[in-house]
Amino acid sequence: MNDVADAAQRARALDTAASFIVQAPAGSGKTELLTQRYLCLLAEVDHPEEVYAITFTRKAAAEMRNRVLAALDAAQSARPDQPHRRQTWELARRVLDRDHAGDWRLAANPNRLRIQTFDSMAASLARQLPLTSELGAVPKVTEQAATHYRDAARATLRMLDDRDLGDDLAQVLTHLDNRQAQLEDLLTALLARRDQWLAHALASPDGSAIEQALGAAVTDHLAHLRSTCPPDWLTRLQTIAAQAADQLGEPPPGALGTDWEALPAWRALTELLLTANATPRKSWNARQGFPAPSEKGIDGATKAQRQQAKAEIATLTARLAEAPDERALWAAVRTLPLHGPDARQQAVLTGLLQVLLHASAQLQLVFREQGEVDFAEIQMRAQRALGTPQAPSDLALSLDYRVRHLLIDEFQDTSSSQYRLLETLTAGWMPGDGRTLFAVGDPMQSIYRFREAEVGLYLAAREQGIGGLPLTPLTLSVNFRSSRAIVDWVNRGFPDVMPAATDVGRGAVPYAPAVAFDHGGDARAVQVHPFAGADTEAEARCVVDLVRAALTETTDGEVAVLARARSHLHAIAAALKDAGIGFQAVEVDPLAQRPVVQDLYHLTRALLHPADRLAWSVVLRTPWLGLDLPDLLTIGGDPDHCIPARLRDPGLRTALSSDGRRRVERLIALLDGQLPARGRRPLRQWIEGIWLRLGGLAAAGDAAADDAQAFLRLLDDCAEAGGLVDFTRLASALDGLYAAPDSHADGRVQLMTMHKAKGLEFDSVILPGLGRRPRGRDSELLYWLERPSADGRTQLLMAPIRAVGSDHEPISAYLRELERDKDRLETTRLLYVAATRARRRLHLLGHIVFDANGEPRAPQADSLLERLWPVVGAAFTGLAPGGGSVPPRVSTAPHAQLRLAADWQARLPPGEPPTAVPQPAGEVAGAIEFDWAGDSARHVGTLVHRLLQRIATEGIEHWPTQRAQELDTTLRSGLQNLGVAPAELDRALDKALRALQQTLADPTGRWILDDHAEARCEWPLTMFDGHPRHYVIDRSFVDHDGVRWIIDYKTGEHLAGDRAAFLDQEQARYRDQLENYARIVREIDPRPIRLALYFPLFADWRVWNYPE
Repeated sequence: MNDVADAAQRARALDTAASFIVQAPAGSGKTELLTQRYLCLLAEVDHPEEVYAITFTRKAAAEMRNRVLAALDAAQSARPDQPHRRQTWELARRVLDRDHAGDWRLAANPNRLRIQTFDSMAASLARQLPLTSELGAVPKVTEQAATHYRDAARATLRMLDDRDLGDDLAQVLTHLDNRQAQLEDLLTALLARRDQWLAHALASPDGSAIEQALGAAVTDHLAHLRSTCPPDWLTRLQTIAAQAADQLGEPPPGALGTDWEALPAWRALTELLLTANATPRKSWNARQGFPAPSEKGIDGATKAQRQQAKAEIATLTARLAEAPDERALWAAVRTLPLHGPDARQQAVLTGLLQVLLHASAQLQLVFREQGEVDFAEIQMRAQRALGTPQAPSDLALSLDYRVRHLLIDEFQDTSSSQYRLLETLTAGWMPGDGRTLFAVGDPMQSIYRFREAEVGLYLAAREQGIGGLPLTPLTLSVNFRSSRAIVDWVNRGFPDVMPAATDVGRGAVPYAPAVAFDHGGDARAVQVHPFAGADTEAEARCVVDLVRAALTETTDGEVAVLARARSHLHAIAAALKDAGIGFQAVEVDPLAQRPVVQDLYHLTRALLHPADRLAWSVVLRTPWLGLDLPDLLTIGGDPDHCIPARLRDPGLRTALSSDGRRRVERLIALLDGQLPARGRRPLRQWIEGIWLRLGGLAAAGDAAADDAQAFLRLLDDCAEAGGLVDFTRLASALDGLYAAPDSHADGRVQLMTMHKAKGLEFDSVILPGLGRRPRGRDSELLYWLERPSADGRTQLLMAPIRAVGSDHEPISAYLRELERDKDRLETTRLLYVAATRARRRLHLLGHIVFDANGEPRAPQADSLLERLWPVVGAAFTGLAPGGGSVPPRVSTAPHAQLRLAADWQARLPPGEPPTAVPQPAGEVAGAIEFDWAGDSARHVGTLVHRLLQRIATEGIEHWPTQRAQELDTTLRSGLQNLGVAPAELDRALDKALRALQQTLADPTGRWILDDHAEARCEWPLTMFDGHPRHYVIDRSFVDHDGVRWIIDYKTGEHLAGDRAAFLDQEQARYRDQLENYARIVREIDPRPIRLALYFPLFADWRVWNYPE
């Protein structure tokens, strides 16, 4: 690696005694460097658990874990010849030596590698101190919490008569003209992002800190502007401004300080420099204090003075034409509020904060009632468990001893709550004390503000460190991905597109140039394709031609079409289909719009709500039932009876066509066999079974199976006790999901958004629709944001709620413009991300429009083309208006919908249980004395198996005996989801709790679940004996004596007196089964084997050796 231009920076990053923050631009090998640093640290610690690597996604964590394990595996082979692989190999060899010396056995125990997501780490921290964190028993974490936020908002609004909250709530509602729906929507939205404002609201419930934060924001802006302006230029500007004021008979602008009192002076200068459109002024008149030199009746000296004044202001202003960043700072002075909230606004703001605090408390009650929380709650509870940097908890002090090194991936995507967590984890760390922080990322690729990422925190950490720990900045420059032609084009263009200087508060990130490792590439590697007029059809045809050419150029190359918005890809997808070019669309089509999902959704509604006529009408028209319209009109003709009742009416059936009658009879026969199973089987299984038997999958085709499963998983999540479904929550959750890519399509061509492409790379990248602008932001009732400062602290900026009928409120206008500015800066970074995905070819497609005179207009505001115009504008020179409209595209793709035959029957797999549900029988004389049978017992066994697997996976050390007592809600919910009948639920819950408590209190049980070598839970094995036979072993591991254990859990309950006889009989009953497991394992593991049956309800076991 010594021939790499930034080799010195990369080598320094492996100094395990120092803390660093690394800027790793696109294609710079960030993940490999992170892996090497991790290996370096592993080789020097006493235990692998002392090194934590934190990522933002499970996919990234899995990739890094796999890289580390692959490196350790490769280190057992010969030394590679390639320099970069050789370095990783050498580092991994050192880790293997340390592994052997410390008896780590990482190959058998990869879970000792602490590589996890922020969310996973937060959950782990919260679990370790359940009382301090107030998390209690570990609840389910949901991504569909919107209904919980709304429930909490509604509960808050019902507190109008509450003694503590009523006055505040009434004040806010009065301000909104009693529009409760507006306030409900506002509270719902704010609760989803409470991790950003709750800590600030608790620290300053009267809102006084908000006014201080506004003042600080004004001061920071003015200080930044003053530092940007050359001092002599600013002095000359003040002088000419004083002369202009004298001409107007006004006092001169005051001193140019940086506090609120100085803002009027800065505003006065801004009016001299810029027009209303924020462009540099080119003319001045008497209204600005520059009367015309040509005015009649003035003497020569006055004329000369006026000419000199105009020449001076013109010279000063001309400088801004070449300084767009500084010009933007001057323009923003106009939006800075002249003061904080007035008394009335402050009262409403204080009232709102009180309402928000109560709404947050109501949300805790909703979470507790539902037995689930959102990710933000886990994050906040983790922070609570750690305490503060000034007052760390016992857990924080314990971690301070155990965690020696932290590595953070994609640090530019850190949110303020995650940043605070890092501050607390590293509180007290000092340079040279043996503890290090390594943060790596690229602020130029920070594009996730909608996920609360705040790039200003990266910039602040680079300048000031985190907490009291300074970080040495490093910058990688070599791009291993893109050809030299692409790298050079980006280097030439993006310095003019990105800001010239860093601004923490605004999130402004300047461009960092790259050096190409690959010196290949031709001069046409980057091509601009200009269009006259917004013609999506023409752009789509151009994309088809470019894709076809790319596929022809190389047989194994990958092509990506990346758009800013999913809607920009629809015409392109249709054109590719018409051209017969296969592709995969990644998170482009909303899942709710897929026909198979719509059909399943309405089937679920119809089965759960028989009176839902719309749902039943949709079901009857689906391809798997396929009634003709005349039959459907006949069935729906009587509005006084629900459709299921109509279908059972013999008179109605005779009125149907013969085909319709057969279809209805097939439906009724199937429902008669399936409806009794409702409530006795999990809802998902019940719905899925009916759908399959009706022919849902047969009609939709295998390609729709992934979409159907996605819906069914969501249905499982939204199912409530008693087999009910919150359809509002289900529909809301569906809106956020997208159909899976067609796994049968050619994966060489992919369509996705630019956001989705981050972290990926392709041979050819096509960027269409650059001239299109996104949908504008709706006006907000309340504007607020968290603003980072240079020291890494964040402040809450919040405008007073806009009163009904109020069109302009200065603080709201300021925050709205600040949001727009941050959006514009992120849009530029998004463009950088998209352009740097390309290895060999980059195509840019955009359009401009023309006015009535045929003159070209500038690109649309907020379009990507507007941001890129300084670089690609020349390609549009000479472009003329189009000569006519393009003929509409006529689809040549076949459009047919399969309708199953009227007598279609499902082919059930062999061994599938009968669909009819037998009626309960009376007590059988001489029934067995052991409770082996019954659905509830089986469901208890399933749940206990899952819990034991979870305990072993998380680590028995995190499961003290008393923790079992905290799982009442979790176990109850689990049993309900498995289908335990309400009448049997309490008994089943008691049984599951006893099984868990006994196991955690039993030394043998804890030993079984402990962290052993080659430990496995639910180990799937397949044996081929003419045909495959599948087995699952509950628990297996190798003990310190080198003996392989095979253990099966049995949750049967003994109701008679002789427990020992029962256990002996169980051993005899299952001996053959376990020894069969042993025979299979012996084929792959020659070590001695011991077999065991473990009985959680008795905290007892039976053990025997498998004969050699």
